[in-house]
Amino acid sequence: MKVWLIGAGPGDPELITRKAWRLLSQAEVILHDALMDVEGMKMANLNAKWVEVGKRNDQPSVEQAFICRALVGYAKQGLNVVRLKGGDPSIFGRAAEEIRACRENGIDIEIVPGVTAACSAAADLQTSLTLRGVSRSVAFVTPRVGRRETDNDQQWLRCALVAETVVLYMAGTQAKEVGTLLIEGGRHPDTPVCVVESASRSGARLKLKLADIAQNGLEHYAGPVSLLVGEALGLAKVQSESESQSDPFCANAPLDKAITQAIAFG
Repeated sequence: MKVWLIGAGPGDPELITRKAWRLLSQAEVILHDALMDVEGMKMANLNAKWVEVGKRNDQPSVEQAFICRALVGYAKQGLNVVRLKGGDPSIFGRAAEEIRACRENGIDIEIVPGVTAACSAAADLQTSLTLRGVSRSVAFVTPRVGRRETDNDQQWLRCALVAETVVLYMAGTQAKEVGTLLIEGGRHPDTPVCVVESASRSGARLKLKLADIAQNGLEHYAGPVSLLVGEALGLAKVQSESESQSDPFCANAPLDKAITQAIAFG
């Protein structure tokens, strides 16, 4: 008996790995997340049983306990079972609970990594999360907690204040609080912030300052939102509605603080 935990990447089927695609083609049951191009993923295997077990913010979602039971139940039937998870299974994907459920029932697992939202968001922005002389550390954090969890004394904030670049997952609805806490913790109000909705797919792309989100927050977006914070994001390019028909990206200032520092460093 075996279960494959496969990273689907941020949603675009073209970003899934060749190994993941091959395993999907061999699966008999695929339990998949919601925030991806499911119809595109199904092209890997039209004959499998596809079961949606995705979670959506502030909407009715499948309980994690049910997902774990389903994985175990299908595997014990002798079926080839894939758990298709958005992004990378090891990053904010609750993979540990599914691994534990399988191991407790004598079921082998294999994990296939995927492109996480932070990397895809940086690609969408045509920028780097690191920058020589400016950012040599990157942190992936989330301020969001589960229904049965406490805020854990804001451990995410301590991490976000230490790293030179920080990517906040599932933080769109808490953007105003996040911005305020980061500034109060010592981040400069002019620190660049990029907002990426539905990385790798269609969605909002914004370039702001930390003070902007601290003062105004963000509007509600239908897709998952990543916040990217740090001087390295000064190089990011975002698309404007007025230029979307002719130029896929709208250039910002050609030399800002980040690139100036990088050039000075050598």
